[in-house]
Amino acid sequence: MKTTKKLLKSFAQGLLAVMLINGFAYISDFKTNNNVFLSGITEDNSAKETTDKNVITENISDETKNVVSDNKIDNNLSEKNVLDEDTQTDGDLLNTDSVQAINPITINPIVDPIKSIEEPIIEDIPLIRDTLKNEINDIDKNIYGLSYNPDKILSSKGESVDSFVPAQGFDTPNKYIVVKREKKSISDSTADISIIDSINDRTYPGAIQLANRNLVENKPDIISCKRKPITISVDLPGMSEDGSKVVNSPTYSTVNSSINSLLDTWNTKYASKYTIPTRMSYTDAMVYSKSQLSTMFGCNFKILDKALNIDFNSIFKGEKQAMVVAYKQIFYTVSVDAPEKPSDLFGDNVSFHELALKGVDNENPPAYVSNVAYGRTIYVKLETTSKSANVKAAFKALVSNQDISGNTEYEDILEQSSFTATVLGGGAEAHNKVVTKDFNEIQNIIQNNSVYSPKNPGYPISYTSTFLKDNRIATVNNKTEYIETTSTEYTNGKIVLDHSGAYVAQFEVTWDEVSYDKDGNEIIEHKIWSGSDKDKTAHFNTEIYLKGNARNISVKAWECTGLAWEWWRQVIDAQNIPLVKERTFSIWGTTLYPNKSVEPEI
Repeated sequence: MKTTKKLLKSFAQGLLAVMLINGFAYISDFKTNNNVFLSGITEDNSAKETTDKNVITENISDETKNVVSDNKIDNNLSEKNVLDEDTQTDGDLLNTDSVQAINPITINPIVDPIKSIEEPIIEDIPLIRDTLKNEINDIDKNIYGLSYNPDKILSSKGESVDSFVPAQGFDTPNKYIVVKREKKSISDSTADISIIDSINDRTYPGAIQLANRNLVENKPDIISCKRKPITISVDLPGMSEDGSKVVNSPTYSTVNSSINSLLDTWNTKYASKYTIPTRMSYTDAMVYSKSQLSTMFGCNFKILDKALNIDFNSIFKGEKQAMVVAYKQIFYTVSVDAPEKPSDLFGDNVSFHELALKGVDNENPPAYVSNVAYGRTIYVKLETTSKSANVKAAFKALVSNQDISGNTEYEDILEQSSFTATVLGGGAEAHNKVVTKDFNEIQNIIQNNSVYSPKNPGYPISYTSTFLKDNRIATVNNKTEYIETTSTEYTNGKIVLDHSGAYVAQFEVTWDEVSYDKDGNEIIEHKIWSGSDKDKTAHFNTEIYLKGNARNISVKAWECTGLAWEWWRQVIDAQNIPLVKERTFSIWGTTLYPNKSVEPEI
């Protein structure tokens, strides 16, 4: 019986220990699954057969402690509750009089059950909030940290000329044509980037661009992302505070809509009170190559070439000469308030990592369009088949409205000329391409529609970009090499020799003929008239025909005096005579008194 009693006590203790272990495991799993950290709980998982040790668990409820303590059960058993082992039966072992009752085990949760789990607000968690703040600030840090040379990042070397034929000569029935080519270089720095093609959605006020080669070539890369509001303003007279507007989400459409709103305000409230002084300028250049014109006019002339239909091949061959004139008329300018720091232009959730994915780096730093000029630009091509060396002077006289009546050379050049104009901006009728031989039509286009009005709207004609890093103006530095081609016509001529004097005479006529080999090297061939140094008696008259390539023309004449000490006396000694259509050298008189004349005079 004693053994049975001990077995039952051990069984009860083991059962209690198992229940406690499972209870603690359940609590631990519950807390772990709900991200609740439990501490300070120490479990003794071993079931001991000895009864003199207590199972001690810290930081649990008092009810659990009372159940777990085995020593209390043994110690509270009084001797009077213990039956005599010799007379007790197995069935009495479970009597309430013989064994103290074991209270049922109740496990109370250490914390209150979680009724619902709510997702925390990210911005309210300090760690994440600070992280987001750092990601925003990293735009400023990383853009300030970009390393680039602003003078070189937007530089363009254009074309490089390696080899060319420097000169060529061509015979025609009445002329000799010399085409000479000379290597030239041109450089230009400008912050005023011309707009000549459909890139308005990439060059609107406030647009963020990558400052790289594409911007130089007038096809800028734009950075699209969430934006903070910007303030734009228009410089139309009288508007004051009405002349600015906040654009909350800057895009091409929203900025364009805001500009139209500002213009509507001016048209409604101020147009009747103020006039807009048109700012006009013009630039001209003789045409040699596309890169040369791109550098001169600060634009991508490859596209404008299609509108003006410039025949570069004929110009290179010397068959044509051309000049391009750009008239720029600015009606108004829209500007953007400069940001204090780069991140002022980007949305709160935009990080530098996103900008880097869209191309921002040391070779492609960000810039924003700080202002755009609106108005119209008129490009005029003056083209001629004349080979005159004064084509440029004649064109400049025409463009500047000089009176050229009476200047037969200029009139002859313009008689062989045609004019082409294309207009960007202004009224719809002015967009048509104009081709004419009457320059007055071009001048009418320039003078008409030169002032802003609702019927004559401004067109974006140029813009300025500013680096985000330091608000420095982005200057485009163009440098290119090109071939300057000049074509010169030399008219064939003749020399007339006439001798009517009372003496024997001799003439000597020499000249050099200049030509060019296939490599453009000059070839000089010395020529002498076949009748030179031969006696000629009166009356003698002859004509010597010279080609247009004759140079260093020399005419000499002597008369025979009959004097022993001066048998031959020189009458004419003309050197380096310019070739004209006809020049006559005449001699007459006596042996002692010879006479001469040269018509036209040298």
